[in-house]
Amino acid sequence: MIDSKQYPFCSELDMVEKTVYAVANVGGEDRQIRIEVLKSLIDGHYHTHAYMKEDITVQPSYPWEDGSFTRKPTSMSVWIAWHDFPWTHTNSADSALTQALGFLGDRSAK
Repeated sequence: MIDSKQYPFCSELDMVEKTVYAVANVGGEDRQIRIEVLKSLIDGHYHTHAYMKEDITVQPSYPWEDGSFTRKPTSMSVWIAWHDFPWTHTNSADSALTQALGFLGDRSAK
């Protein structure tokens, strides 16, 4: 196990313990959700981060030639952090995941 004391320059140091992918109705549409359960290597508690998959179009800004882009816009899927997803702080990975899935249920259309 990593000893956080060997890395005093890190104010946070977490390890992903579990990752769950789910599809849930959020905001009236089915959304792909990723929930990560992280263990703090500093205090041993577990917390979660949640993400939603989004399809976006990216216009590369480089290279630029003769006043226009040389590459065309590209569509791609990215995971966007769900910043207002409720916070968890528990003593086990399973309880953090259970709590996070409960929060997802609260935000899902029934």
